[in-house]
Amino acid sequence: MRSHGIRNTMFGLLLVGMLAMAADVNTEAGQPEFWLVTPEEAALAPAPGQPGGPQVEVSREPPDTGPVIEVVKPAEGSTPTVPLEVSIRFTPRGAPVDMNTLQVAVVKFITIDITDRVRPYVSPAGIEIPDAKLPSGRHTVRISLGDASGGVSSRQMTMSIP
Repeated sequence: MRSHGIRNTMFGLLLVGMLAMAADVNTEAGQPEFWLVTPEEAALAPAPGQPGGPQVEVSREPPDTGPVIEVVKPAEGSTPTVPLEVSIRFTPRGAPVDMNTLQVAVVKFITIDITDRVRPYVSPAGIEIPDAKLPSGRHTVRISLGDASGGVSSRQMTMSIP
C-alpha cells in the first residue's frame, strides 16, 4: 500500500512540474510563451493503438449528439509548421453550446488535460489560437463539448510536426 502513496506523490510532482513548464516566459518579449503541448509532454509515451496515416487526421467519436465540432485549421492532410494557427468551429445542433462542458486533452499513455491552457482562446463560436507552439513529433488532441440539452460531441485530431 505504501508504494501507491509514493507513486501518487511522484505523479503529482511530475504533473506540477509539467504545468510549470507550460508557463515558461519568453525573456525577449517579457510575455508568456504559449505551448499547446510542452516538449516534456510530447516526450511521453503515446497512447496504445495510435494509428499512423496523414500528417493531420481528424476523427469523430461517438456519441455525437452535441454541437458540431469542426476543425478548420490546421487543414486535414496538411503538414503544419510552428507556430501553428488553430481554428475550431462550434455549431449548435439544436440546444445552445454549454461552455462549462468543454474538455481539451492531449492523448498520451496518461491523458493530459489542457483545457485551462486553451480557455483564453475559447468562445461559444469555437477556439481560435493564432500562434500555438508544439514541439516536433506526433500529437493527438481530443476536444469534447456538450450542449444545454445534454448532447455531447467529441473530435480527435492528430498532427505530426516536423
